[in-house]
Amino acid sequence: MEGGSIVRGRLLSGRYELVELLGAGGMGEVWRARDRELGREVAVKLLGAPGDEGERKEQLARFRREARAVASLDSPHIVAVHDHGTDGDSPYLVMALVDGRTLHDVLAESGRVSLADALGWAVDVCRGLEVAHAAGIVHRDIKPANIMVTGEGVAKVVDFGIAKYTEERSSDPQLTRTGQAPFGSVLYMAPERFQQRNGDGRTDLYALGCVLYELLAGRPPFVGHAAGIMYNHLNDEPLRPSRARAELGPEVDRLILSLMAKDPDDRPSDAHAARVELERLRDGGDRDGEGKAEVAPVAVVAEPPSPPVPVPAPAPVVVGRTEPENARPSTRPRVVAKVSSPLPPPPPPRGRRRNALVGAAVALVVLGIPTGIVLSSSSSSSSSSSGTAPVGGPSAAMAEEYVVGVAYDWSIDESYGEERAAIVEAAFRDVERTTDKRLPVRVVPVKDDQETPATELLDTYPGMIALIGDTSSVDGMETGFDERMAAIDTCKEGSGPDYSFGMMPSEFEVGEQEGRYLRGAYDTDKVIVGSDYHWDDKLAEEDPNHLKLGHGLREAGVEAGESAAYPEEMDEADVTRDVQDNRPDAVTLPNSRQREGWVDALKKSGQLMLVQDNYEASCDSEDDHEYSDAHDKLVPDGTLRFRSFHDERQPKADCELFPRVCAAPASLKKKFEARGAVELYDGTLVLAAGIQRVMADGTLPEPGGKDEDPEGARVALRKMMDAVDVKGLLGRYRFKDHQALDRPVWIDVREKGKWKQLGTVGSLTG
Repeated sequence: MEGGSIVRGRLLSGRYELVELLGAGGMGEVWRARDRELGREVAVKLLGAPGDEGERKEQLARFRREARAVASLDSPHIVAVHDHGTDGDSPYLVMALVDGRTLHDVLAESGRVSLADALGWAVDVCRGLEVAHAAGIVHRDIKPANIMVTGEGVAKVVDFGIAKYTEERSSDPQLTRTGQAPFGSVLYMAPERFQQRNGDGRTDLYALGCVLYELLAGRPPFVGHAAGIMYNHLNDEPLRPSRARAELGPEVDRLILSLMAKDPDDRPSDAHAARVELERLRDGGDRDGEGKAEVAPVAVVAEPPSPPVPVPAPAPVVVGRTEPENARPSTRPRVVAKVSSPLPPPPPPRGRRRNALVGAAVALVVLGIPTGIVLSSSSSSSSSSSGTAPVGGPSAAMAEEYVVGVAYDWSIDESYGEERAAIVEAAFRDVERTTDKRLPVRVVPVKDDQETPATELLDTYPGMIALIGDTSSVDGMETGFDERMAAIDTCKEGSGPDYSFGMMPSEFEVGEQEGRYLRGAYDTDKVIVGSDYHWDDKLAEEDPNHLKLGHGLREAGVEAGESAAYPEEMDEADVTRDVQDNRPDAVTLPNSRQREGWVDALKKSGQLMLVQDNYEASCDSEDDHEYSDAHDKLVPDGTLRFRSFHDERQPKADCELFPRVCAAPASLKKKFEARGAVELYDGTLVLAAGIQRVMADGTLPEPGGKDEDPEGARVALRKMMDAVDVKGLLGRYRFKDHQALDRPVWIDVREKGKWKQLGTVGSLTG
């Protein structure tokens, strides 16, 4: 299998014909195959070959022993292993092809499920664990993606025996990038696993408790970065499920917390004891009044590798894409807000802080194999928008909440989207605590692939009423979709009265404020705009939305002219000639790789250099920051920078200007260490104010009721946004033609090779 040699039609052991690749990950591939001897379809899981030549025979022998042991397990709640073998040095398993879907997919589509479903599936898992544990086999990687639910609603556990072999493979130096760590999904790992103790069957019970928690609460018990989650598992008690979902009673809390006890001796003694407790609670009645949800079969997919950075639930949407991702490979991506230091919704932050030593002591390794084989069926359940949704959309279990999507660019790692969603979630919860009014919304990261129209978001989430974040990255936003939905763009200016609500100052406003400062502080009369902000005067005359940076400078009384050619086409001699011909007082530098030639030319002529740092900078990735920093190193001391975003690397500089940023709780200030987080928080306050307004005037009925109308709610909320007037952390927010007014523009000066904040234009000029 090494080097991608496995191809469709290949015959393994002269018997299993590979028909269709279902999925691939860091540890192997999953294929739908034809068993020629028995004339049936099966699932073949090909695992990567051991990398160490000296240990290869030993590891393959271990695999064969594990495979034989798992094949002997006989339970309707364990996906059957029919056979095993090797293809060269790559071992493979032959398993039953299951008609159903994983709990990973159920959570991605529904967010959370009824108590009856959750308890019923947990009972099924315990029945499978009883059989495995009696045979001396501990699963070691129980998680939603390793639990299948058939079309009949029966839960089955997959991948028994795989975790142990894969964990042995994790010592392969070709796979280990950042150090050793326990194998498995950190979101569901028992404390003893982090302490390098093997554990027994009660380790699986802890993981089952985490899965049950997520099924009911809509998110794992602990979320955030991997090291922080590990600390939580070792030291913290999770928020009681009933706090996240009021209809769950104290008995549910007690059962889940007993499964998740830190000490294995405090958990149920074995899977049988756990099943008895689950059945007792299940047979006591359906506490939330929801019936058994039908599990409709879906398209063939394969579960992704375990992530380097864990993800909570419900699911971020990758619009129209089904390929695995590197950071969080997923054929049906996951979930809502991730919190850097646990901030449960809606109660106050956890008192205990994560130990910084945990992050230094443990480096997580990207390990995993495709699991969760699913076979589509011709039968499917039909549904409607808010009650029972089509496959891929929210189910009745989520009908009590509308959806707010947090948009981020397709090219950025998925963990970025989870962090952004955590900020939005925190802001919503803060508004609820301040106003004592519940906001009936859940937060979902939305990652776009720039190929699928934005309208398909509503096929997945018919209850979506708003988007916030990098909405301009969502394909098709400006083709009519955002005329039907409130879209709050916290990364850039708005695109005019027909499109998103822009939270950032417009290019024109940046230019006007910049010109006002340059006139007063430097007596500047003339500027060459060499940055990537060209403009068309004719268009500007016809449409005020085409007013750009140069027009703003002119408004402030500065004569502004474009560079002689496009900045990237000008070398040092071209820049020198342009400056000699026009004799400006200052020049804005390009944002391209040509900056070096510009800087060299302007140094010789003694020109004041200006850096423009505003376009989408608040949503840039770490790679973008590194790119900008590299170009900033080229500019000399004395260069001025004008930016439209709060610079998280200069937090103290804003304490006097914006004291509410620095006065935020510690958990929130931690989130504000991310670029653009304060703007996103403020944007959420604006959106929350709009939601509360439409709730007050009756145009946003309670979700799940007979009067629910998501389309009407979307339109009503969009209309309401222009009337919102909110005081945020960075000032007051109100809109004119969908553009936020009175936004600050900061000024920095280059000193000793670093940017030093001088203040905002308003604070420096009055």
